[in-house]
Amino acid sequence: MKRRIIVVSALLTVLLVVAAYFWIGNTPEKNREKYLKKGREYAAQGKRNEAIIMFRNALKADPRAAEVHHELGLALLQSSDFRGAFGQFLRAVQLKPQMVPARYQLGNFYLLGRDVPKAKEQLEQIRAQDGNSVEARYLAARIALVEKDPDSALRELRETLARNPKMAPSEIANTYINIGATLAIKKDYKGAEDAFRKALEVAPGSLQARIALVNLYLAMGTQNKAEDELLAASKADPENEALLHLLGQFYVRIRRFEDYEKLYQDLLKKKPDSLIAKKRLAEVMIEKGDFKQAKAFTEAILKATPQDTDGHYYRGRLYLVERDYQKAIGEFSLVNKNAPRFAPGYYYLGLAQLQSNQLQQAKSALAKATELSPLWPQPRLTLAQIHLAAGDHDLSLQETEKVLEAYPNSPAALVTAGAARLRKGETEKALALFRKAQNINPKDPIPHVNLGAVYLAQKNLPMALKEYEEALKLDPDRMEALSSIARIYVLQKKPKAAIDRVGQQLKTTKNPPLVYQLLGQLYLQEKEYSAAIKHLEKAVEINPNLLSAYYLIGNAHTAQKNFDKAIDDYQKVLRANPQAFRVHMLLGVIYDLKQEPAKAIEHYQKVLDINKNFAPAANNLAWHLSERGGNLDVALRWAQKARELEPDAPHIADTLGWIYYKKGIYATAVSLLKESSEKFQNNNPTVLYHLGMASYRSGDQSLARRALNQALKLDGSSPWAEEARKVLAELGTSGQPAAGSRQSR
Repeated sequence: MKRRIIVVSALLTVLLVVAAYFWIGNTPEKNREKYLKKGREYAAQGKRNEAIIMFRNALKADPRAAEVHHELGLALLQSSDFRGAFGQFLRAVQLKPQMVPARYQLGNFYLLGRDVPKAKEQLEQIRAQDGNSVEARYLAARIALVEKDPDSALRELRETLARNPKMAPSEIANTYINIGATLAIKKDYKGAEDAFRKALEVAPGSLQARIALVNLYLAMGTQNKAEDELLAASKADPENEALLHLLGQFYVRIRRFEDYEKLYQDLLKKKPDSLIAKKRLAEVMIEKGDFKQAKAFTEAILKATPQDTDGHYYRGRLYLVERDYQKAIGEFSLVNKNAPRFAPGYYYLGLAQLQSNQLQQAKSALAKATELSPLWPQPRLTLAQIHLAAGDHDLSLQETEKVLEAYPNSPAALVTAGAARLRKGETEKALALFRKAQNINPKDPIPHVNLGAVYLAQKNLPMALKEYEEALKLDPDRMEALSSIARIYVLQKKPKAAIDRVGQQLKTTKNPPLVYQLLGQLYLQEKEYSAAIKHLEKAVEINPNLLSAYYLIGNAHTAQKNFDKAIDDYQKVLRANPQAFRVHMLLGVIYDLKQEPAKAIEHYQKVLDINKNFAPAANNLAWHLSERGGNLDVALRWAQKARELEPDAPHIADTLGWIYYKKGIYATAVSLLKESSEKFQNNNPTVLYHLGMASYRSGDQSLARRALNQALKLDGSSPWAEEARKVLAELGTSGQPAAGSRQSR
């Protein structure tokens, strides 16, 4: 027993020695170094998330390791976690004040925030350590650029080369790239090109230098040279994702896809599993409009990697094309969750939300896109157009002016700014903006249309006619120009000239239904009902979805009181062809005009039984259900379906907006009803009444007064007129109704 105890004690001693050996050998310092080494390996391989995990593990082992905080800051910076990176650099400097690389990064962060004094504090600290270090010179150069002193920046960069002869080739090349960028700011394009070429001599594989050359050539307008550089770079490194994105942007810009597509088709033949090739081909197919091929590539990407962010981005783009806005919103929301610094994800999310009438959410998404990519014009222009449609002209101008600061010759920004100026009554400023847009792109019809609108506002009818005619020469299908020409002739008391001029457009237009509809409108104004119906029926024969033409046909029949004859004629057609849904639609409209809603609903439902994607019937059925005590949720679904099918139709925006009003969702109602009224040129009394009521309920008393007063001026005898007057009295004003006829929906 005694011997046994001794043996056990000896064994325990051995185990304690072994344990002590492992405990002593696995010190915090060794753990830190192990994780730090592994993190650096991951960072070198481009595995940022894995590197971040390793660096964090190193900090758990040794929280006061300044170099680990610096390394973690660099990894977070690469992952676009700028706030996290800043915190790590700041902690590194607190722990080790003499750490120059961390101070350099802090200085850059302060410059991004335009806090030059704090950046200069970091520079002084770096200079105290080593005034000739690369970091000191670089930070001094960047401060000089922020202070708009490019000459001082150039001196610092050139001194970097002179005083640091042992720099690595990559660092030398980077310095030349910065010299070239600074020379480009000074518009010394030849000097910039020489500097970028020097960078390529020192480091032939420098992608940054080649990209800098591409951007320089694009800025100089030498597109061929830019293309040569891109092709040379892509052939040298065909799977470099950063380069591929640049290639995609370049080819989208110049609308040439052949070379780009061939490059990646060839790569796919060599490497059938190449996700990079599939991604770029999906991208180019979307831009080309080959959505079937784009969908095939997108599904292949997501089959291989179901969580791939790019794959979901492309799928969202395709859902947008298919007008499946809810699914698009889902895809872009996932993209933004996985890639929170990817501006296009927010931009396209905003577009999808805009189409789904989620106006506030759309504004937020577009604002985020502008925050992430301040120089990207599309999100700002979309925001500007939203503000313009809402009547917020000053906000619209704020956005367009930011675009014009960066792109003073942007036709879209000039036209949008001009439209805002015109709405504000600043016709001369609008004229100058539209003229500049026209001079930049003489073959674009849009500036001519807008110039015509300015001259029309100034009552300079000959000049307005000239501009509208010029627009039609450039684009024979520019209907706003044609309808404005007709309007001018009518204002001049020349209705026959208006009809003749519109009729001439049938020889050149590719969209005859709209021309036939305009002819029908003109004949209707002249009370030539047979001719009006003839042209309007021709319009819906060619385009059965032309909602407004049906209403005009109904108006023509109403004016003649020929309901029963029209019904007999249409029933003959149905006996021969019961599936003729267009005829059911016409019958629904006529029964509406006869004030027989049950029969109208019956025919609208028959239309949808035959063709569930027929927007006019979906709109009218939704209207009846909402107005006659039907299920509001069912009405909403049909109105949303109509909106999805015909997103630009003002009648549908009115129907959907009024249903939201009845459901108590006033902000959405106001947005839709504003859109509808704008498209009706604020001349439809029923829509104005709806807008006034929704604004009243949402608390916008000023808009409510304006809309209701205008509605009563246009039509003071409608069934809703008494309600409008009551609301105006409650608001502390009174309407001044004028006699007028009730307008049909």
